[in-house]
This record gives sequence, C-alpha cells and structure tokens, in this order.
Amino acid sequence: MNKGFVGRLRTALGLSESGKEQVPPFELLFRRFRDVLESNNRAIEVITDMGEKLGGDYLFDIVYVGSAYSQLADTLTRSMHSFDLLTGSRYPELRGVYDRIDTQIREMMYGSPQGQDRMVVSLSDITRDMTHTVGGKFASLAAVKNSLSLRVPDAFVITTHAYDTFISSQNLIPLVEALDNGTEVNEAALDELRDLIAHATIPREIEEALHNALENMRTKCGERCFLAVRSSAEEEDSESSFAGQFETVLNVPLELRALEDAYRKVIASLFSHQSVNYQKQLGYRIGKLKMAVGCMVMVDALSSGVMYSTSPNGGSGTLLINATWGLGKAIVEGQTDGDFYKVKKGTAPELIEVKGGKKESMIVTLSEGGTALVRTPEAIAGKPCLAAGDIEELSRIGMTLEGHFGRPQDIEWAIDRAENIYIVQSRPLRIEQEGESEPASPVSLKDTGPPLMSHRGIAVQKGAGVGRVFILRHLDEIGNVPKGAVLVSRYDSSSFVRIMPYLAAIVTDVGTPTSHMASLCREFRIPTIVNTGEATELLSHGQEVTVTVGDEGETAVYKGVIEELGNRADMHSVTMEQAYEFRKKRYILRYIVPLNLVDPSIDQFLPERCKTLHDVLRFIHEKALMELVDKARYGNTMIREHAAVKLELPVPAGIIVIDIGGGLNSTAGTEHASFEQIASFPLRAVVKGMLHPGVWHADAVSLKVNDFLSSMMRVPDIAFQRNDYVGYNVAVASAEYTNLSLKFGYHFTMIDCYCSETARNNHLYFRFVGGATDITKRSRRVQLIAEILKGYGLSIEMKGDLIIGRIGNVRRDAMEALLEQLGRLLAYTRQLDAVMHDDFAVERYVRNFLKGDYEL
Repeated sequence: MNKGFVGRLRTALGLSESGKEQVPPFELLFRRFRDVLESNNRAIEVITDMGEKLGGDYLFDIVYVGSAYSQLADTLTRSMHSFDLLTGSRYPELRGVYDRIDTQIREMMYGSPQGQDRMVVSLSDITRDMTHTVGGKFASLAAVKNSLSLRVPDAFVITTHAYDTFISSQNLIPLVEALDNGTEVNEAALDELRDLIAHATIPREIEEALHNALENMRTKCGERCFLAVRSSAEEEDSESSFAGQFETVLNVPLELRALEDAYRKVIASLFSHQSVNYQKQLGYRIGKLKMAVGCMVMVDALSSGVMYSTSPNGGSGTLLINATWGLGKAIVEGQTDGDFYKVKKGTAPELIEVKGGKKESMIVTLSEGGTALVRTPEAIAGKPCLAAGDIEELSRIGMTLEGHFGRPQDIEWAIDRAENIYIVQSRPLRIEQEGESEPASPVSLKDTGPPLMSHRGIAVQKGAGVGRVFILRHLDEIGNVPKGAVLVSRYDSSSFVRIMPYLAAIVTDVGTPTSHMASLCREFRIPTIVNTGEATELLSHGQEVTVTVGDEGETAVYKGVIEELGNRADMHSVTMEQAYEFRKKRYILRYIVPLNLVDPSIDQFLPERCKTLHDVLRFIHEKALMELVDKARYGNTMIREHAAVKLELPVPAGIIVIDIGGGLNSTAGTEHASFEQIASFPLRAVVKGMLHPGVWHADAVSLKVNDFLSSMMRVPDIAFQRNDYVGYNVAVASAEYTNLSLKFGYHFTMIDCYCSETARNNHLYFRFVGGATDITKRSRRVQLIAEILKGYGLSIEMKGDLIIGRIGNVRRDAMEALLEQLGRLLAYTRQLDAVMHDDFAVERYVRNFLKGDYEL
C-alpha cells in the first residue's frame, strides 16, 4: 500500500506511526467541529421539512417519506462520523442508540418485524419505544406511571407478539387475511372467526407467561386481587381513539382459566362488526391491526369518572370532570347521569360550574368476580361524588398529563376507599381547531318559527346537521337508520360508530360529553348534543329538522330545513388525517422530532437518554462544543494557545471565546477578556450590538400559565471552572471568522460568519429556534425576526419556530453593520416571546426596533 497515503490517513485520524492516538492540531479539531455543525444544520433542516410535510398540509406518499428519511439518515451518519473523529470515539454507545431509533423508524415505514419476543411485560418495564409491543393505551399508562410517578394500578400486558403467536397457532391467518378483500366485510365470516377465537386453545408459551404473571401479581396484592382486562391495540388511544370499540372484561379473578377466557374475549372483539366498521372507516386494512391486552389491578372504587384536561367547547383555560359512584364504566358508556364539574385551570384551580347528577344507578364489583348495575343507595344518590380537595387534585393531575403529552387528554380515573386517586387511562382528546369545520355562525332565523328544542343538553361537537329524525328505541334497530338521518336516542352508545359517517347529527336524552360516543362524534365531526332529558319526547320520528351547535356551546333543534345552515352541513366524511397510511407515516415523527435533551448541565444528558433523532443531534452538538472547549482549555502545548477565555461584559451573556488565530488581543495567561480585547471582526460587531444601550433587559419578563418559569430564561453567572461552564455560550473566533452558538433559556441561536476584505468570500448563516413559551408566541417572535432580517436583505426560510437566514457577497463594513444589528436583535428578542400576546404585537415591535425603541 502507498506509504504516503497511509501517512496522510494516519494524520487525518490523529494517529502516530505506531498507531497510538496523538493529539491533533487544533485547526484539524476545528475542521472536524465545522463538519459536525454543517451536518447537524442540514439534518435539522430535513427534520423540520419532514415535520411540515407530515403535519397535514401536503399530500405525499411513501416515496417522499423514504427519500426524506434517507437524506436525514445519511446526513446524521456523517455528523456522527465527524463527531467520532472529534471526540476520539468517546461515546460509542451513541451509535447503538441511533441504530435502535433507526430500526424503529424503518419498521414503521416498511413493516419489518418488531423483534420483540416477550409474551408478557410488566407495566413498570415498558419504555417509550415499545408502543407496538404493548399497544397505545398501555404505552401511555406506562409513561404516566414511570415518567410522572402518578398512581396507576399494577398491571402487565400480553403483547402483540403473543397475539401473533395465538393467531398463527390456531391457523387463523388465512381467515384473517380473507377479511381484507376490498369489498364489504362478510359478517358471517366475522362471526365464524370470533367463534373460533372463543374456543381456541391458548398456546403453551403464552399460558406459561400468564401463569408467571399471575403468580407475581398474587405476591404483590394477594389472592383477593381482581383484574381489569382491557384492549390495547397498536394505535388505540393515539390519533384515533377506538373509544368503546373493543371488549373490556372487569373484575377478573387471579385464576388462569378466567384470565384466558377474558383474553380470548378481548382478542375476538378486534373482529366484531362494530370495530371492523370503525377500522374500515378510518382506512385500516382489516386484519393488519394487532391486539395487545392489558391486565390491570381493579381499584376498589368509591367513585370514578372521566376528565377532559381541556374543555372541547370552553377554550384552553378550562377542564371538565364527570363523576359517579362506583365504577366509571357507567359514565363512559352513558348509563348514568353523573356529576359535572367545570374548572378554571391555573396554579390554583378554580371550580366555576357544578351540575349535580341524579346518579340513580351505579356499577359495582361482585365478590366472585364480574360486575353488576345496581340502584344507587338513596343515602348517596343525590350527593356530590367529589370533595373540593378531590377536584383540585384531579385538576392538577389533568394539567400535568396535558403538559407531559403536549396535547389535551381524555383521562379515566378512580378514587379508592382510602381516597387515593388512580389514573386508569390517558389518551389524546380531539379538540377541534379553528377552521376545521364551518361554524354555525349567526343566520336569520326570524322566519323559522320557535325552535323545537333550545338550550337543552350539553354540546359535544359544534356544527349544523339537517335530516329526518330517526328515534332509536333499541340498538338492534341500528341497521335500519338511513343515511343522512338525525339520530335521536334515549342513551348514547359507542355502537353508533357503525353508522356515524352517514349521520347528519346525534341527539340523546342521557349522556355525558366525556363518553366513548362523545369521543367518536368529535373524531367524525358530527354535530352532537347529549343529556337533553327529553329529546325522544320532543322530536317526532320522520320529522325533518335542523340541528345547530354553536361555537359557544349553544344548542337548538328547528323544524324543517334552514337553507343557509343546510348548505353548510356535510356528511362528515373521514379526512386525510384519519387515514391509516397517513397516520402511519406521520407516526414516525415521534421518533424524529421531539426534543427531550435540553439542559446539558444535568446528569441525564447522556446517550442512553436520547429517545429521538433530534435528541441525538442535540447531544452531538453540545458534546462537540464541550470537546472543543476542553481541548482548547486543557490540551497539550500544541493547543494551549487556544485556551477558552470568558468575556467580561456588562451584561450576563455568558460567552466564552476559543481563539483559533487573531480572535482576541492580549489574553495570554488569563482566563478573562474585555470587549476591547475582541479582535475578531464578526464577533466584535455582534457583541457591540448586544451592548447597545437599552437592548438588554436585565429583569425577567413575567410569563403566563403554560410558559416556562422566567428563571429558566437567565444564563447563570457560575464560576468559570472545569466542568462548570456547560451553561455558557461559545464563540470560536479568528480574525475574520466567528461561529457563535447561543442558548438563552430555551431558544437557540447560531451565527456562522466570515467577514473579510474580499466581499465575494463573505457569508452569514443565521439560525434561530425555540423559546420558553407556547408555539403561538414563539412563532410570532420568529415572524418578527424574519421581518427585520428581510429588511436587511437576508433570504429567509421559516418553518414553525425555526428561522434560517442567509446572505453572501457583502462588503466587510456592511457585514459588520449587519452583525451589530443582529447583536441588538438577539438581546432585544431574548425574552420577547413572553409578551407576544397577539398578532398585532409583531408589527408593533418591528416598528419599535427599527426606530430604536427597545422597551418591552
């Protein structure tokens, strides 16, 4: 082999002739660092583009997903290669973390085997990447228990691998595959399949796993423990709720045969007429959905119910609680008129509305197993289920869950006789976004006559529906309901899903806005009113009516057709975002986009804490910065001249400078430098702007609910010692070059600039992302920055709360002037998102900045 090539290769890898690692020149380290930064920037842009494309505004296919992910994977691989060279492969476990996430993503895209071979897994052992093994419902419950440490009953899950084993062992695969033939489902075939499942023999390996799980449960809670055996299909309680579509078997004894019977019932329910219709309506290929089954210890419930962490019709500032005595099944299935509580969210939750229910019946557990619907004892029937302390604690739990999952939650809870609150379900709650459907805005009703029914019941889903009334007296009549009907029923029922896509509206006498049916109505966007009391008496079968549910929850039913409203009503067809293939592709974003690693100063900033590709990039970026700092400050004589030096500034910017040649003047032997000692043209210009009078606001701006604490927006002025400078901002500088990485609170800025006398060589790359407030305020701040940068001639790309700006071929004096304005802008906007309360704020603060008014 050519010795000259070998020698060059050893030098590039930082190896001596003997093969031992040597310390490479700092300039080589810096080039590797630049490679990491460039690869990271490209990867972040691909991630942002994928998030935008898969967010619902674009039509796309698997070709786009595969192409975009291939580009992301290639870029991230190059970044990790440069990172390994920079760090001497100090973090070998990062490659394993990346490979695991990459495998999960490719399995989602191409349907590769999951590789999970466990039949049963304990709730405490479930990790975030096991959703397809344990199903959506119990993956969420595991997060509630393991991440938030909230009370969740002990449980174990019979996995999707066990489901595959069960189905294949009974030779049922051909029957299952035959269901997906592109035509109407053969109901006789469904009946046959369910019957075979009901009488199937449980495979030995599953039976052994169940026996061991029951023994472990007996050890924990004793012989008198009972189980709730619940469905947990792959995508259940995710983008689609599957509310009430599958079987739940309550109060099952800790006996193997009883558990096996319950397991078969839940598996069989995957192929019920009702659930198959639901799956087809949402674009699922019948037979492709796998069923995990969760087995949870029954709570000896004094009271139970449902909580919506955000009111579907009352804005983000309120939450709803429905409660009843005994088991919550009576609430979710609309079998009783429970108590209703409306709470204003905040640090001190405030009860603002109470409606006491009659609670004439309740569901209780039986000593031998199973449950029964009984008449509520008169002593408690009319009394409130919840005390003030219960309401407050439930409200705080609801806000916590909403914050953790990042969206409103539909939560089932139970309070035992020791007054402990348990969470038994937390799934996404569909809240209709502005513009999703035509509102029932004011129209002229003066010629319509008085409404048949007005201001009765509780609004579930806003909109308007026109059709003929079909009064459903019994569920077995559901097949007779014509398309376009207004379904009027005594009770609500999740069984209505069979005909929901074809209904104009639903009105019930009894029901709650937190039932399974209510969830499905919001999912299909069907105008719905529940708990009217007497709709079945006030409305007549066959009568033509117009049902209206307004934006503020006002309800009315009018005789005849109101043309203007009728023209707005549609058949509530399933939208693209509800199609299975779309959700499947968008689902991969949960392994790509979320950022869990934020603060590098805490012990958890470790490779094994990376849950997404964004986390991997964040880890690489931060550790690459720190590698450069460590090599500069504590390297050998080859790089001692590049010591990291802290800038002593009149504002707490927390910047340290690594001088790679001409960046600073007269700093030899010192760990501090003043502004006057900055020699780097671009760095000096940026810092000069940050020091401009009035642009740096020392006092933290107060934040509203759901924003981060203001203290998190300050950079601590900690002692500048080894391992203590992780919170600092870093500038790598030469006379004509600066790469400045800034973190102020929860937003991140990077400026990469070459500023020389040769204009054609000059460039500026600016990237800004994040913030400590909600996405609306962050987006407004990004809009403000964009408006100002466009005025300075930068080309701008905006995606969510990310902004990228570029400009080149600029004279040095013009570049320095631009950088000074950028410095002012960074200081000025450091906390500006906290005061961006409305869209008019963008124009106001842009105008103020440009005229030199920097007050917030």
